[in-house]
Amino acid sequence: MKELLNRFIRNLILLTLLLAISVFAVTYFVPGLVTKFWPLLLLLFAGITLTLVTLLFSASEKKFSRFSNTFMIASMLKILLLLVLIGGYAFKFPGDAIRFSVTLLAFYILYLIFEIYWLMKLQRSDKTDS
Repeated sequence: MKELLNRFIRNLILLTLLLAISVFAVTYFVPGLVTKFWPLLLLLFAGITLTLVTLLFSASEKKFSRFSNTFMIASMLKILLLLVLIGGYAFKFPGDAIRFSVTLLAFYILYLIFEIYWLMKLQRSDKTDS
């Protein structure tokens, strides 16, 4: 389990670096397409994903009901946090709200795919350990 968590962290860092390079290239060639706060959003999503998956890895060592409850609560809190963030940003910076929301949505989808991939790996790992 610890080795799987270490691989997850390495891949999370790699994904974050690849996204940073990609978004930097997009903003270099097409300025004004992405919000200027994209690095903060990238770090936010990397932090949320690291926290959530680490929490779920530890919950998976216990009963399945604990894992599913933790997953549902954490996912709900993540979505609420992001909605509050979008609302607050749109209120404070209405001119950049669309770019911010689209960038946030793109990062959300990419990190969600990454998160699901690793949770499926965790599930397969639990089945082989049983």
